[in-house]
Amino acid sequence: MTIPVFLAALAFAWPLLGAAIVMAAPSPRSRETAIWMAGAGCALAVAVFLFPATGAEGWDDDPVQRAGRVMLAFGLLLTVMENGTLKDRLLRGLPHVSTALAGLACVTPDPIVGLGILEAALAYGVFVFSRPAGQARAGWALVRTGSVGIFLVLAGLLLPAASAPAGLMMACGLVMLAGLTPFGQPWREENDTYLFLPFAGAALLLSMRMRAHGGDAFDTALVAAGLASVWLTACAGRSGEGLRLFRTFPSALALIAVGARADVAALLFLCGWCLAGGNRSGRSWAARALACFPPGAPFVGCLLLLSMLSDWSWSVTVLTVAGILCAVVRAVPVEGFTQDLWPEDAAGRVACSVLVLTGFLVPLAMMLGAF
Repeated sequence: MTIPVFLAALAFAWPLLGAAIVMAAPSPRSRETAIWMAGAGCALAVAVFLFPATGAEGWDDDPVQRAGRVMLAFGLLLTVMENGTLKDRLLRGLPHVSTALAGLACVTPDPIVGLGILEAALAYGVFVFSRPAGQARAGWALVRTGSVGIFLVLAGLLLPAASAPAGLMMACGLVMLAGLTPFGQPWREENDTYLFLPFAGAALLLSMRMRAHGGDAFDTALVAAGLASVWLTACAGRSGEGLRLFRTFPSALALIAVGARADVAALLFLCGWCLAGGNRSGRSWAARALACFPPGAPFVGCLLLLSMLSDWSWSVTVLTVAGILCAVVRAVPVEGFTQDLWPEDAAGRVACSVLVLTGFLVPLAMMLGAF
């Protein structure tokens, strides 16, 4: 076994090992242990990106997929940094388990197997959430939504490749799995991000691999769904519903990028989703990142997306630009642009640093031919 293959295997097994250690650690030290394990996982993910496992089928076929798994690893680090000590052993190990299963789902040679792993991640997360008394009904709602999405994608994969029904069914299923509001997961509790940040990230990465089977109908449906979500966010404004829609703003833009075949732009939006999406959208630094303000990764992704969309369709480009501008003006609070230019908490500083570095390094890697 070569060293790159060993590193790749270790990178996928590390979050599961981290989950076991975090759940076994005493409660007062569990958060510190989780941070160290997540930090080591980030280092392993970066090493796998820089030194791919050549000859291992499905592991190094696409640098965007490897970079996406780096984003999932940093999303895990930020999640454990910004949460305090938890007494529930299963709950504090859930981010590690869901990230591990999301990474495995992305690396499987067969996307159908990846969908099965995502279903297992969803079932485990719902089991953890629904153990307290009175939570069974909420758990059933989560399973139902995610399972419907997986069923639609599987049904599309069973239909003839590049046919319109196959593309539409796959796109509808992936939109639900990615949590694209108002079509996706009915998030309610803050702990839901433990499961759905990596879950939705894996769905976005899988959508890139399913493009060949979906055909033109798949691309068009993803662009239409993402554009609809962008305009719904713009129309909702600063209401409670508008803020709920705005937290999945990078997911909507990422699906538009996947449909326009701008995978690097989708990767940059995935970075914004993992580090600023979900329940972090109420913080000023996260709101600026989600609103595609420079110099963060979503801003660079927006530039790349618009450059690709102009070749795909000028009318869609104009609608996308107008929707982004309206959503930013109407959904982001005015004070969100000026407060906390540099976050005071460690998690916010790590997130901002990674967002800025990714925004600079990814275009540089494109010029060097890495993507």
